[in-house]
Amino acid sequence: MATGADHYAEAERQLDIAARASDRGQKDDAAFWLGAAQAHAVLSLAAATALGSEGGDSRLPAKDRAAWFDVASEHKKGQAA
Repeated sequence: MATGADHYAEAERQLDIAARASDRGQKDDAAFWLGAAQAHAVLSLAAATALGSEGGDSRLPAKDRAAWFDVASEHKKGQAA
């Protein structure tokens, strides 16, 4: 399962592929990779928004926040860093 950081890195990788496709005049391929990059960027943003800063003023209930950490962070709640 990908973390927020994984999605961010994948978005960057796919943007690079899109740029190379565009440079080669492959508009359909570039559009595909741009769309894929956008999806990963949105997932990265969702994770960052949900996780916020550790110990910050979270408006999420504790169980929801823990669930977000489990899917969006490299570390599970309760694990040592």
